[in-house]
Amino acid sequence: MKLFEKKAKPSEAQKPEKKSEKQIKAAVADAVSVQFKKQSPGAENRSAMGYLIQCAPGLAKTTQKELNFVGATTRDQKLFTKLQRNHDLLFLSHVKSDEGLPRLRTAEMVLRCPAFGRFKISQRQLGLMAEELKAAGPRRLVVSVAGKNFQRQDLARFLNKAMGERGYEFDDQIEDEVWMFCIDESWYFGLPLFKNRAERSEERAGSLPPTIAAAMAFAAMPKEDDMVLDPTCGSGTLLTELRSFAPNARLIGCDIDANAIRIAQKNLNPSKPAGETQAAQLFNLNSTELATELQKTDAQDCIGKVSLVVSNLPFGVQFGDRASNPALYKAIIESCAAVADRNRNWRGLFLTSDTDSFDAALRSTSAVSQPEIMFKVKIRGELATCYRLRLS
Repeated sequence: MKLFEKKAKPSEAQKPEKKSEKQIKAAVADAVSVQFKKQSPGAENRSAMGYLIQCAPGLAKTTQKELNFVGATTRDQKLFTKLQRNHDLLFLSHVKSDEGLPRLRTAEMVLRCPAFGRFKISQRQLGLMAEELKAAGPRRLVVSVAGKNFQRQDLARFLNKAMGERGYEFDDQIEDEVWMFCIDESWYFGLPLFKNRAERSEERAGSLPPTIAAAMAFAAMPKEDDMVLDPTCGSGTLLTELRSFAPNARLIGCDIDANAIRIAQKNLNPSKPAGETQAAQLFNLNSTELATELQKTDAQDCIGKVSLVVSNLPFGVQFGDRASNPALYKAIIESCAAVADRNRNWRGLFLTSDTDSFDAALRSTSAVSQPEIMFKVKIRGELATCYRLRLS
């Protein structure tokens, strides 16, 4: 397909029933899909900056709520959402404020999009892209195509040629990127505001991806005076994200795997020896017997005072065993309830892909009420569910 409109010869005859070439060029240059126009009357302002946000598959609604939380969108603002196999995409044709966008925790990548449209790319838009790239400096081109309207290699060749003609050359040898996303008939040219926050000191096999941990932390809404417990803390991903939402909350992490606690210590309390003020208190213990095990630690004062529990339960893929998960889940839930503060608004958020075992555990205990589903998300191709529980 043609990627942009060629200029028409002045002598070309125009049929009365058709739009003029000038009208066609204007529509092609600045066309925005009908979905985007519905977002706000301000969408007619073609100089407005667009933003494309990528998150894990299943997190679009959670990310949309976080956008409102950080002040980027209004409460009733409608976003264009595209759910794909490997990720969800959200597009904003305008923002209330862009200052909160770098604070997003549930997003994998945020692109600032000075040019976007449908089907064809105008000469004016190509010029705008070249100006943006010259200002940004050397960039590597990344083209992502979903649908049948664009061909990735053809589009990459076209953009390399078009930018070269305008005095800019892409550099495939550097890390800084510029993206061209094409989804069905729509395209988005964007420069990352951020992509994949910096990795932590050390990771553990099967660790929860940070953006999914952030979604759980956001759904939990920790308060500064919360006493927060992660009974299966692993390498500390969830505790890290909880701290970003409530820096002054008291964080306690437990895991039966001593190596996991070692890694969590490096990630959460770098260069801080045991006994010194820590970002989180971490313990190698059996979380199915918290009331007993915590008595042996310097966190014994938390018994009966835990107001929030957040846990990525063993799925049985990297850790755990699906045959024994019902009993394990029941024991962990009851153990968490045993150290809960019953005078506060206790809540527990649990993530698992083994929903059958989770349901079986809940049927066999009276410690908690019926669960509320917060979101469903794919983790490395496997569908997992985040539940919220309250005490019975």
